[in-house]
Amino acid sequence: MDGWTVPPSVIPALRAEFGMLVWWHVPAVHAVSGRKIVFIEPGMEALYPSAEEWLVIDRQDDSKRRNRYARDAEYVERMERAAMRDIPGCQIVKPDAKWPKKRFIPEPHVTQDISCDIVVCPRKRQYGSEKNWEHWPELTLRLRAKGYDVFAGGAPDSSYDVDCEKAWDYDRPLDATIEAMLSADLVVATDAGLAHLAVLCGRPLLMITHANGIVAPGPVTDEHGTVMEPEYWPVKIERYREANHTHSPIRLLHDSWYSTEPVLSAVQHMVPC
Repeated sequence: MDGWTVPPSVIPALRAEFGMLVWWHVPAVHAVSGRKIVFIEPGMEALYPSAEEWLVIDRQDDSKRRNRYARDAEYVERMERAAMRDIPGCQIVKPDAKWPKKRFIPEPHVTQDISCDIVVCPRKRQYGSEKNWEHWPELTLRLRAKGYDVFAGGAPDSSYDVDCEKAWDYDRPLDATIEAMLSADLVVATDAGLAHLAVLCGRPLLMITHANGIVAPGPVTDEHGTVMEPEYWPVKIERYREANHTHSPIRLLHDSWYSTEPVLSAVQHMVPC
């Protein structure tokens, strides 16, 4: 930081749900002009490539992730105090979802020699557990039996264990996921964070949905099982279209929630083996 003539902007980490992070926070930060320092959770460098420096903080527990700085207020205040103390004259910048966005294809901060045909995104979270598609282990086995090289993206605390190479087998799971996606012919996901990452990476996306393109069966519950909404809503496809800066194919696979058969058939159609 020595030698700067203009104090940088300092951007606190948004320890949010991954989909919201990728959909709006990452491109909003990328659109901030000038020099900037970004607080990040471990391994997140690839999502903030325009930062002059990254300040690594503690990773948030998966069950506590929310989509606004106000929901992590105590930790945000600690980041701000540290920045004001250590970086004289800096400006604290906290983007929100309405800010201008500048999208890009991320590159892994550290490459790990990964390639595959298909990336699966086996989300398994306590928050919104009805969105967990329980057939990921079966689908992975069936894809491999068809001859596809399959890789599972994600993190160990929010994923089903599946029988293939996994991002969390590596020291840097996000870098591994990005590297695998960039090599893949197709990403298969539900309406969740890694689907947004696939679009940012410019990869073809097949999205598993409930009846008529509904995100998942209801009700909507929090991490304690408390019902927040009686049912889910249609996939907000406009968010994916807005973010689709490479015009990559996005296919919603309707009525595919209760069986691997329609998913396997769609994969074989999109990526003949």
